[in-house]
Amino acid sequence: MAESDQQEKTEEATQQRREDFRKRGQVAQTKELATVLVLFSMAFALFFLGRFFMSQVMEIFTSSFDDFFVAASKDASLWPAVHYVSAKALNIIAPLGLMFMIMSIMSTLVQVGILQNEEAMKPKLEKLDPTKGLKRIFSLRSLVEGIKAVFKVILVIAVVYLVLEKEIFRVPQLMHFTVGQTFTYVGELSVKILGAVGVLMGFLAAFDYFFQRFELEKQMRMSKQEVKEETKSREGDPLVKARIRRVQREMAQRRMMEDVPKADVIITNPTHIAVALQYDPSKFAAPRLVAAGAGAIAQKIKEVARENNVPVVENKPLARTIFKTMKIGEVIPRELFTAVAQVLSYVFKLKKRVRA
Repeated sequence: MAESDQQEKTEEATQQRREDFRKRGQVAQTKELATVLVLFSMAFALFFLGRFFMSQVMEIFTSSFDDFFVAASKDASLWPAVHYVSAKALNIIAPLGLMFMIMSIMSTLVQVGILQNEEAMKPKLEKLDPTKGLKRIFSLRSLVEGIKAVFKVILVIAVVYLVLEKEIFRVPQLMHFTVGQTFTYVGELSVKILGAVGVLMGFLAAFDYFFQRFELEKQMRMSKQEVKEETKSREGDPLVKARIRRVQREMAQRRMMEDVPKADVIITNPTHIAVALQYDPSKFAAPRLVAAGAGAIAQKIKEVARENNVPVVENKPLARTIFKTMKIGEVIPRELFTAVAQVLSYVFKLKKRVRA
């Protein structure tokens, strides 16, 4: 029963686990966002740069069937035509290619930011195993992805059909259009189709992203035992930490007891609290707290004080105030100057009498 409880993934993923998943490249992202951005960028390019693209295509056709055709017939060389057509085609392809590349990079940056997949950089021989490759191809996940792809194609075809259905009445009119008007109409129709498909893919991308995020969160969930082990590895074993704290307290108490003989007075509660004050005008402007404790520690302070002839004075309010408000090494605040000065004055007078 205990083992089943430990294996049950009931806890939210810790920040460390999320970072581990991210280092392995396991992040929530959808490939459809890149498609959406490319579709909208194509629509943008056709809408704003359509006339430029059309002029380039018209120049290619005009020059190919006019100047270069005649020159090729005379000189028997197609190189000038190839060079010209390549330059014009580059004018069309280069802006589109650059735009598509930017959109693809943006789709990744928007979803996951700059991701350094350390695991993917490591060479793995199992990736060369054809058996595992076939298992991935014919796995349930591959089947689901295939069904999703078919479903998306059906939806895209349906959207394109709905757009074209509204334009079917204009088809007979195309025979009266000039070449320029035909290009313009085809460009406008392409923008409509790309926009409609882009909106559809946008909805699919949003759904896919949140689904991927839900699946990732489910994968990252941890059992209570895993959370304990991660906390232990990050912060250290609680038993070891407790032992270290105990040793540190003992060392601090030992140093504090070593300072008790240097004190000028011990102020007590009288039985529960003891504080030791030292006044050295050459180092501090006011008396300094060198030791403080309650219970057994207070008794120890008083024992060390008696062994070293340090005066012990009873003052319940002053002892409690110093013990609750001050830390070892701090000087007496202004509010306690008068009360402490009276105690020290009494102690110094007492010492003079003993010497006399």
